[in-house]
Amino acid sequence: MIFEEGVRYMLSSTQTPNILKTLVATASVAALYKLTGYVLRELVLVPKLTIQRDVEDLHKPRKGGKIPGRAVICGGSVGGMLAAAVCADHFESVLIVEPEAWANDHGFEIPEKRAYRTTRDGHKAVVQPRTRVMQYFVANCPTLSSMRIKLIYGGIYTEDPQHEADDQKALTLGITRETAETLIRKSLRLSRSNVTFKTGTVTRFLGKGDRLGGVAVRTETGEVEEWADFVVDASGPTQLGFTKALNSAGFPVSPDLRVEYDPGMRYGTDIWTLPEHVRAKWPVPGGYKLGIILNMTPDSETGDSRVLAILNMERDQTLITTGGWNGAGSPHSVAELRVYVKSLYGQENLPDWTWRLLDLLEEHEEECSPFHAEARVGPLNWIRWHQAKNLPPNFVAIGDAIMKLNPIYGTKTSSQS
Repeated sequence: MIFEEGVRYMLSSTQTPNILKTLVATASVAALYKLTGYVLRELVLVPKLTIQRDVEDLHKPRKGGKIPGRAVICGGSVGGMLAAAVCADHFESVLIVEPEAWANDHGFEIPEKRAYRTTRDGHKAVVQPRTRVMQYFVANCPTLSSMRIKLIYGGIYTEDPQHEADDQKALTLGITRETAETLIRKSLRLSRSNVTFKTGTVTRFLGKGDRLGGVAVRTETGEVEEWADFVVDASGPTQLGFTKALNSAGFPVSPDLRVEYDPGMRYGTDIWTLPEHVRAKWPVPGGYKLGIILNMTPDSETGDSRVLAILNMERDQTLITTGGWNGAGSPHSVAELRVYVKSLYGQENLPDWTWRLLDLLEEHEEECSPFHAEARVGPLNWIRWHQAKNLPPNFVAIGDAIMKLNPIYGTKTSSQS
């Protein structure tokens, strides 16, 4: 009744035209605002600041045929191989220069590199191998697994949306870094016949007028020169182009381009190889499965910078990572791990099976004899290539050659910018 009276009043009121004009003007402003936002986003921001438009053209034949020349990729890790895959669609030939011979000979199986040492406090630790591509603990078999995500952020536990233990629908597919790298390398070899590999280390770039004309490669038999029409710096934390290679080719790079900070990052990793009778007693709902078991991420607002991650990997191995920044320490036994977990912000929200899992591991700690490795992360940096002057037009840096997030082995995070 009240609504009908209101409508009747509006229709008979002398102010109705003004009200309608106001409504039309408001609607017009709102529509113009949305249209302006759409145009700005779709025609300016997305094309300029993202690669969304370029992704649509990946792996499509280049219009007019491939560029008659060669792209040289300095480094054959993940970023280098992905760059090679893109360049292979645009150049007649692509050369990947990679120091590690095993990656160039076959690249399908990671060599075992585990070595041990005893720390000053008496703990067994893994010796960090002097290698760039594969800085890993073990040689894992290629496996792609579905993961149940169990995430805690800022003390809040996120329930797994897959409540049924026998529900096999995968919301997330998980793969370890070492498996991903061998998978990408195998795919590249099988799908890009114009990509070749050379074992060696790029030591400098070769200038050719206002461009780069090639790279110098140090091999077991001496230095050789490889010509190039396009050069990609995928050298990782070495940051070859910034540190020396461009300067040697006559393109000075200002040291002011690099900004860095030291977060005091330190991580510890324990790897358990679990026999079948231990896996059979796995207390996590759904039983023992590959993937992320628990990932407790710190929230800076809480003042706790420490992490806890538990993952099941290939070859019946469970990985437990602890530590963080601001000099966070790591436990060396299950007893110390329990104290560590109880001191974390938000630990009261952990599911009950977390503590049962620790009980299980402690029960079989001597039998499984997990090994422990620690990593201190040095200063992290960002090279602001976008501010560089007079760079050669046929050069680009990618990945850690731009930004070094967690450059030291065992720290869990890597960058492929």
